[in-house]
Amino acid sequence: MTDASIDDLIDGLADDLKPIRPRRLLRGGAWTAAAWLIGGGTLLWLLGMRHDLAHGASMAPMPMFAFWLIVALGLAAIWSALRMGLPGVGRDYSGWRWAGLAALALPLTALVVGLGDTHAAMHGMDPHGGMRCTLDGLVAGLGVGAALFAWLKGGAPTSLERAGWVVGVAAGAAGAAALALHCSSDNMVHIALWHGLVVILSAIAGRLILPPLLRW
Repeated sequence: MTDASIDDLIDGLADDLKPIRPRRLLRGGAWTAAAWLIGGGTLLWLLGMRHDLAHGASMAPMPMFAFWLIVALGLAAIWSALRMGLPGVGRDYSGWRWAGLAALALPLTALVVGLGDTHAAMHGMDPHGGMRCTLDGLVAGLGVGAALFAWLKGGAPTSLERAGWVVGVAAGAAGAAALALHCSSDNMVHIALWHGLVVILSAIAGRLILPPLLRW
């Protein structure tokens, strides 16, 4: 094959190619942050803020501790999901797992509190109000899940199952963090069970629902 014919072949193959817009973590992060703010803001607008924050006071120490742990888990999972949407080999996506291990402090704290005060533990496990909290948190996190799904759909995650888990954890943590600003309960058993269930159910849903949808 002559040089001219090779050039013609290359030109023919490249004629229909169009440049694509580079993927930027900042853009994906901005969309996800906006979704988190909109979801959380909508929840607070419709249902109101917890009474202490509404009156200019701060949360009690233990609910505040739980809030920041959940926020850290959400940020770590979002960062991992965003990185999964970028090309690359051998990237480390395990940061969210360490945040998840740290978040285990919540059920451990709830266990200690429950052993010391069984009445408070039984009250915290009461599904009346608890189920509503879980549902509200799941709905509040949907925007973050949708934003990360759209980001990964335009990328090429190497493990669809892992991507489903991470997106689910990120959406659940975002919803649980927004819920913490609304729910007035300071009961650690309630927070660990019903707020934690938001993350667990969202992670399971992400694992079951998203992999087939992300597949090319």
